[in-house]
Amino acid sequence: MSVDVKKNYPEGGIFRSPWFWVAIIGLVLLLGVGWIAYSRGTTVVEGGAINLEPAPIAGYPAPDFELVNLEGETVRLSDFKGKPVILNFWATWCGPCRAEFPEFQAAAVDNADRLVIIGVNNTYADNPEAVPEFVQEMGVTFPIVLDKDQQVINAYNVLGLPTTVFVDSQGLVNEVFTGPLNKAYIESKIQALQTNS
Repeated sequence: MSVDVKKNYPEGGIFRSPWFWVAIIGLVLLLGVGWIAYSRGTTVVEGGAINLEPAPIAGYPAPDFELVNLEGETVRLSDFKGKPVILNFWATWCGPCRAEFPEFQAAAVDNADRLVIIGVNNTYADNPEAVPEFVQEMGVTFPIVLDKDQQVINAYNVLGLPTTVFVDSQGLVNEVFTGPLNKAYIESKIQALQTNS
């Protein structure tokens, strides 16, 4: 028994059939959606709920870290779950960091009972001996942690200093802001974080 190809696929074959192209486009869209979900770090768990892998992206869980403060004590981001947290990435040589430090110190004092501010020093690219002097000069009372191997800098994809990450009380990133901040902006973000908590 022979098959007449011209009879089944006349004039150009299967590639001229509109259903063939509808099927190909549908397959490409399905694969695209699957790839996007996979590359964003989403995982579906029992009951159909979606968990997001930690990432420095608004709406995603903030990457946890464990660094040592100036007193040699271990500080973990997860220790502060239940309170909004502001992470401020800085260095002693950074002029804009110096300019915004008094604003963060004022915010830390004014909101001590409902907010945590953590200064993450980029110690890998800084002079470690200059950090305590800088902190004392600025009158900083909020925790300062030392990122000696850029573990946290890399986890948060920090490309410039200062960079500030706002984390809500559920541990989700609210915003990542690169550049210096003024008091009005910091206060507006604190209000937004407390409203969403």
